[in-house]
Amino acid sequence: MRQVWINGPELAEVREVPICRPAEGEVLVRMAYAGICGSDLHTLRRGHPWLPYPIAPGHEASGVVAEIGPGTSGLAVGDAVYLRPALHCGRCFYCRRGRENLCANLIGIGSHRPGAFADYFTVPHAALAPVPAGVGLGAAAMTEPLATAVHAVALAAGRGGRLDGCTAAVLGGGTIGQCVLLAALDAGAAAVAVTDPVPGKRALATRLGAVAALDAADPALESGLAEVLGGRPDVVFDCVATAGSLGVAISLSSRGGSVIVVGVGHGPLEVAIEVIQDQEIRIAGSAMYVPGDFTAAERLIAAGAPVDRLVTSIRPVGDAPDALRTAATGAEVKIHLSGPAAG
Repeated sequence: MRQVWINGPELAEVREVPICRPAEGEVLVRMAYAGICGSDLHTLRRGHPWLPYPIAPGHEASGVVAEIGPGTSGLAVGDAVYLRPALHCGRCFYCRRGRENLCANLIGIGSHRPGAFADYFTVPHAALAPVPAGVGLGAAAMTEPLATAVHAVALAAGRGGRLDGCTAAVLGGGTIGQCVLLAALDAGAAAVAVTDPVPGKRALATRLGAVAALDAADPALESGLAEVLGGRPDVVFDCVATAGSLGVAISLSSRGGSVIVVGVGHGPLEVAIEVIQDQEIRIAGSAMYVPGDFTAAERLIAAGAPVDRLVTSIRPVGDAPDALRTAATGAEVKIHLSGPAAG
């Protein structure tokens, strides 16, 4: 089978390897679709924050069960499944408090273990969930990024779990930014505006329900957002996560507002502490998801959330090195690699 590896900075290759048979408690999946994520590009550019090269990526995926390992129940050969790639221990301090995304013993598919950028991938049974009835394999592969967005919106909403009457700005119109837009609207946000330098991404955001989509490079961005939102946003989702974007997020935020950092950043930064203190701006990081976020994402997709529109290109898994380079340009929203189970 073909399997994609990232061997070093800007070094991706497709290897021919034997199909790995499932061990006890594992399942072999014939891949249908696997999405290229911003974190995959981060690994390609700089390496994984906590793991050495080489890495076999791919954590947003769907497929069909090809073989069941011993001691595995609940799935059958031929079942359509999607990947829940973060395996938590269920025993540590964080897991016991429902913070599974912060698990001290977290294992990631596509990082700690070989991922889904392959014709077949083998994972523990716990890393798979059945595709809901009526949902296609392409949409199912979008469940993981949508769950990431659902988690970020839940952090912003707090205990009530809703954004009713709130306004929001989303910095970045890539996959996660567009998913945050969908999740925020589902949570009752009164108006959501998106910023991005790419016209096509701005156009997509307005089609998905954004009240406006503004050029991130516009020097009048702050006043433009305030105009379309009727004032400064109650919450700003930073889906870019650079030193520059966080500064913009803080400057855009309303007094008493929140900034949720959703994108994968890198390195130190400087912030205006006096502004954060004086204006009571709350800054929070958003890391992945907890199990309930997948349940909410499934519900959204089953109810017709147009996640298929975010997939702007589909490339065969054998074209992965070139597809990764294309994704790194930022011109596409989501590139899916297709495998042997694709429709």
